[in-house]
Order: sequence, then structure tokens, then C-alpha cells
Amino acid sequence: MRKVLRWAVLPLAVAALASAALPAAAATTTTSTTTTYTIELISLTCNKKQTTVGKDRPYLNIDGTREFGPVEMGKGDTESLVGRTHDFTGSSAVMELFEEDSGVDDFLGNVIVNDTESGAGVQVDEFDHLNGAKYTIVYEVNPA
Repeated sequence: MRKVLRWAVLPLAVAALASAALPAAAATTTTSTTTTYTIELISLTCNKKQTTVGKDRPYLNIDGTREFGPVEMGKGDTESLVGRTHDFTGSSAVMELFEEDSGVDDFLGNVIVNDTESGAGVQVDEFDHLNGAKYTIVYEVNPA
């Protein structure tokens, strides 16, 4: 009987020593942090206008919010956007360029701004979706 008790007690003693010698596992808590980024707009250049007569009247929306325009622009015109910013959270934001018309406005294209662009310096992209219209946007993405 003693041998049976000795073998039964030994594993319990080892377990007790192990739990006393080792720290308890830390409780893991998951905290969800969402980083906010700021798109700092720099300029918009018309390389080729959408309308055949007169000037375009482009405007820029970011995630559905009007951030610029409409203004009259012709081929070669550049509008400064310095001082215009847009904050976004998550992994991306969508910039959309439209040309104002008397009827339905024309969609000139979109640019996806990714969180991975944050801190990467000045970015240059193009809107070139409709009828050969071509606009260049210059911007920078930084943590807010």
C-alpha cells in the first residue's frame, strides 16, 4: 500500500512544485486599435480634359465626401490642393473624380489610397477612366 501511495503522491508533488516555480500564464486580452491616417492633398493637374468644348468642371470626393471643386480646368491647368486633408481609418480610402455636367455628372476615375502608403512620401496617381480624360493627383499619406 505504501508503494502505491508513494507513486500516487509523487506526480502530485511534481505538479505542485512546477506550478509554484513557474509564473501563471498571463491572461491575453485582445484590444482592437484602428489607426487613423491623413491624406494631405497637394495638387490636381488636367492632362486631357473630358469635354470637347470649353473647360471641365472636376470635383474630388474622398470616401463620399466632397473635398475639392468643382472648378474650371483645361488641359495643362494645375490646381493647388495644399491645406486640404481627409482622415480615414482602416486599410484604404477611395478618391473619386467627377466632371460636373448639366445632367448626370461624368465619372472620371478613382484612386485607392492604402494605409501602406503612410510615411512613404509624396504619391502620384492618375484618374483616366472616361473618354480619354486624364488627371494627375499628387498627395501624401501620414498617420493622423
